[in-house]
Order: sequence, then structure tokens, then C-alpha cells
Amino acid sequence: MISLRTAPQTVTLEAEFSREARHTEFESPDLSDAPLLWGLIALLLFGPLAFGAVEPWSISILQAGAVLLFLYWCLRQYFAREITVQANILFLPVTAFAVVVVAQIVLRTTAYQYGSVVEAMNYFCYAILIFVAAQSLRSERQLMFFATALATFGFLMALFAIIQSLTSNGLIYWVRQPRFTSPIYGSYVNRNHYAGLMEMLMPFALVLSFSRHFNHALRLVLGFSAIVMSASILLSGSRGGATAFLAELVFLALISFVIKKRSGGMFWSIPLFFFLLVAFLFWIDIGSFLHRWATITEGMEAGRPAIARDCLRMFWNHPFLGWGLGSFPTIYPQFRSFYTDYFINQAHNDFLQVLVETGIAGAAAMLWFVVVLYKASFRRLRESRSDIRQAVRLAALTGCTGILVHSLVDFNLHIPANAAMFYVLCVVAASPRRAHGI
Repeated sequence: MISLRTAPQTVTLEAEFSREARHTEFESPDLSDAPLLWGLIALLLFGPLAFGAVEPWSISILQAGAVLLFLYWCLRQYFAREITVQANILFLPVTAFAVVVVAQIVLRTTAYQYGSVVEAMNYFCYAILIFVAAQSLRSERQLMFFATALATFGFLMALFAIIQSLTSNGLIYWVRQPRFTSPIYGSYVNRNHYAGLMEMLMPFALVLSFSRHFNHALRLVLGFSAIVMSASILLSGSRGGATAFLAELVFLALISFVIKKRSGGMFWSIPLFFFLLVAFLFWIDIGSFLHRWATITEGMEAGRPAIARDCLRMFWNHPFLGWGLGSFPTIYPQFRSFYTDYFINQAHNDFLQVLVETGIAGAAAMLWFVVVLYKASFRRLRESRSDIRQAVRLAALTGCTGILVHSLVDFNLHIPANAAMFYVLCVVAASPRRAHGI
């Protein structure tokens, strides 16, 4: 801990960038933390309800909300006469990526300056949310509230999505006509992005249902919520979502067996959960799920594999700093190797798109972020003595794993609502150890 004292103000910087600092204890936050936490959760839940925050008005609200949360935090520090910053090891790779993006814009190496500035504003919003999450999600009570809020919202959203799909008139919320023809699901224009959201929310209900912190009745409710959310992923018809969901179950089973040996009951409960999920699917309607997998070979030559090959050719033309953040839809037509009537605005692989748009420099920062995320998260899971803190961290890391797997075949991290949720979950998973809660 580094402490700089000047009268009448006190500046305290709390960091945990090394193993030596991991046992640092922090003071319990006062009631002024509550609006920051509620505001963060409200903003994260707003995005999915607003069609994924992909339209200008919803993106503006998301960005303005993030700035307002940061300004509230600044004002709270000012009136408290004390600046307390809870650092997170993920700040380092985030800063490195920001340096790459700023360099592209300042040096004018981007192929589409306006597009890079607009996309940079989104990433600036995510950076603010990362910072705010690190400041507002520190105690067990805050983590519990955050986890239960996401689990509850996920269940309600999944229930709505299933009901809408069974009574669908092709409109979102039964009233909104999408601008483009696409397979809607829930409040999302694209079913793959709905699945991406559920991949991040479902683990909170599932992991908490195994927690000893709750009574048996509440654990059953959480388990049922996890089944409904999982079923909605499969019923959405998203093949990438189904694959990511299965990857989450495997990941959760391995982690519970290797790192959480004392919670081995979770390892043996996952097959039971999967059996109940399959039974629920047969009860609802498993036909649409099976039909989507029957058509998996369609479009292989002029689909994602072809786009991936084109992306590699794009990368070799600008290998170091890339073509510029947000420039993919402008540049890609020059490299497209197949005919299509569709406007391809994303690479359908978030990792490849980072490589194309930001080059080796940006890809290195991205890889650093992912490595640090898992390294720090695994260490926290081993260290944690709190059942609730460990459960929330594990749920967050499982959600991050699912969306990263899905990002191999889609662009969930270019959907503002899903990207904002992902980065906040990364902060939760890699958050420093705290010895006591409120």
C-alpha cells in the first residue's frame, strides 16, 4: 500500500499488482458506494433491454451513463476529502491497448479516421466501466448483490425470450420491426448475441445454486433459473452459443475438480444439471435446436472460414498497427474472396478482427489481457476462503470463458451491451482478495 498524506486531504492508493500485496485489507465502503453499484448494474442491464445497445441513441446513453458514474465517483472522493483507488491488474493491458488505439488516431495510420474515433469512444466507455466496477465491487455484500441481480435478470430475460419465441410474430417485444432481416431472439436482433449474453449470466445462477450460503429452497430456485437460461441458449438456435455453453460446463467441472476439490459436489452435480436441461428441452421444443445443427455444413465455403482467410491477407498488408480500430467494414470489400449480397461489417471472429484492426501491437495487448485474466483469477480462486466470494469469481470467470469461446465464430464483443458486461465480469473474476466484507 502506498499512502501519501497532505493536510487537509489524504490520498491513498491501494494496489495489488504483486504477490506481496495480495493480503492487503481494505476498509469497508460506506453507504455512498451504493449509488455507484446500483448505477453500474442499471447500466449493464439497460444495454440488453435496448436491443444490445447497437443503435446510436442506446450507445449514447451507455456512454453518457458511464461518464456520469465516473463523475459521481470523483465527486464522492472530493467531498470525502480522501481519494481511495482500488487498482486491478487488468488496468495494465487495458492501458496498453488504449496506447495502441491513440497512436493509430494521432499518427493517422488508420484507414478510416472517423470510424476509429467512434469505436475508440466505445472502448473508452468500457474502460470507465472497468474502473467503476473495480471501485464498486469489493465487498462480499456488493458481490452478492451484483451476482443475484444478474441471475435474476438473466432468468427473467430468458423466460421472456422463450415466451416470445413460442408466440413470435417476427417482432422484438412483439412491436419492434428490425431494420435488417435476421433471426431475432429475446431483445436482440441476432440470436447469436442473445446467446452471448446468456453465456455470461447463466453461470451466476448455476454456481450460486451450489453455494452453501443459501438454503435448499433458494438453491433449487437458482438451479431452475440456470436451466431456463441454458435452455434459451439452445432454443435460440445459435450454434456458437450452444458450443460455448457446453465449453462452460466442461470448464466449470474441471475447475471445481482441480481447484475447488473441497467442493467436489459441484463436479458430480453438473451431469445431473445437464440431464435436467435435456428433459426441459424435450418438454419445451427441441426440434428447432436439432434443425439448426442439421444445417451446419451450409455456407462453409462462403462463410466464416472464408472471412477468416481474407482477414489473414488483410493482416499481412498492415501487420504492426493494423488498418485502424473500427475500419474493418470499410476495408474488407477490397479483400473479400467470395460473392455475397450481404454487407459484412464484422469478421465474425473477435480475435482475428483485433489482429486486423490493431495489428501485432493491439493483439499483444489483447493476449496480455486474457493471460492476466486467467492467471489472476486462478490465483484468487485458490486463495479465497469465502464461499460467496469464490462462487461469484468462479461464475464471472465461467461467463468470460463462454463468451471468449463464442468469439471464435462471432462478434459478441462488438455488441456494446455484451462487451460492457464482459469487461465488468473480467474485473470481478480478477479482483484483488479482500479479507472481510461489509
